[in-house]
Amino acid sequence: MNARRPPYTLTEHEWPALARDALNMADAHARHSLSGGSVRRVSEVVHGLLVNGRSDYFEAEATFREALAQHTGQHYRAGCSHLTYSASIALDVVAKHLLPQQGPIGVITPTFDSVPALFGRSGLELSPIPERRVLPVCDLDFLSSLRLSALIIVAPNNPTGAVLPPDQALELLEWAARNGTTLVLDTSFRMFDPGMRLDLIEAADGIGADTVTVDDTGKTIPLHDTKVGILSASRALAPRIGMICSDVLLNVSELNLRMLAALLEDGGPDGEVARARDVAAANLARLEQRYGLEGPTPGPGDFQPSVSWLHWGPRRDAVIEACRSRAIELLPGDRFYWDRVVDDGDNPGSEWIRLPLLRDEELFSRGLELLDTAARSVGAQEEAV
Repeated sequence: MNARRPPYTLTEHEWPALARDALNMADAHARHSLSGGSVRRVSEVVHGLLVNGRSDYFEAEATFREALAQHTGQHYRAGCSHLTYSASIALDVVAKHLLPQQGPIGVITPTFDSVPALFGRSGLELSPIPERRVLPVCDLDFLSSLRLSALIIVAPNNPTGAVLPPDQALELLEWAARNGTTLVLDTSFRMFDPGMRLDLIEAADGIGADTVTVDDTGKTIPLHDTKVGILSASRALAPRIGMICSDVLLNVSELNLRMLAALLEDGGPDGEVARARDVAAANLARLEQRYGLEGPTPGPGDFQPSVSWLHWGPRRDAVIEACRSRAIELLPGDRFYWDRVVDDGDNPGSEWIRLPLLRDEELFSRGLELLDTAARSVGAQEEAV
């Protein structure tokens, strides 16, 4: 008898979306177009490095750190912050750091399934923590009752967009210090949340909390998966984190750093971070208008979601298959990591799909048209039966 195949991971769902003829409505990375000015800046960077040979890695790294800091509010100090190729690599470093610890590792749910997978495959004991217990208000008594050795929170959270307000972030740091719990904050989407524009590591050091943060440019800057993940550690953790990072890689590409710095240096309304917010807001408005959804319109100082959810009920799987036959790839909500397992029939994401908003208007609108066509075809088949 053949063993039952485990459910596809989200990465396995995303992979077909990278094909030339596929319409990628799966992954949450920024895949809209750069502005004309940004394209020119990137071209100048490439020419300067590859043609003129102007190479200075340490200057490029310092420029990148400063450019990113103006958007996140965190100062990426040498010695306590390390550049990696992605947030996933940074989280894998954290998992290796946590290996000697005793006690369960709390992981927010729902979240992208690769987050707990990186820690679970390292042999760590995971304890799913429902999002409502930590975002947007932290239930500190509940967290204390779990006796966690570490707590992993994605904020703003993927896939729900739930945020961690600044006051709650500080309370969480104080809780971590009191309980001796290592706090891991994946803030890869924080450039969409002005409220998270603060130096979490500086605050952790002031409180005495063992804390690491992870940032990732790929969720905001559309450079065809050219991205940099930044792992930052509080003072007590920095030496060991640094040692593990040195085992993983020598450095990230200077070309990557220079291109991304050029796209991050403009912190104004015409910069690429502001443009990403605008693209997401415009597509969210299109989505809400098409499906009659209602929601608050984010202001300049509010969190701007870069993903959204659509409810399709029991027809969800059939709609996804009908979309796939039309070369449009979507993400099923139950493949995210939940506090309830997929196979028990009570998974909160089982009737939902997640849609990315960082797509050009034409592509996003075409994706919605194909989604509607697929849904109508499923309805027609059901009526025929």
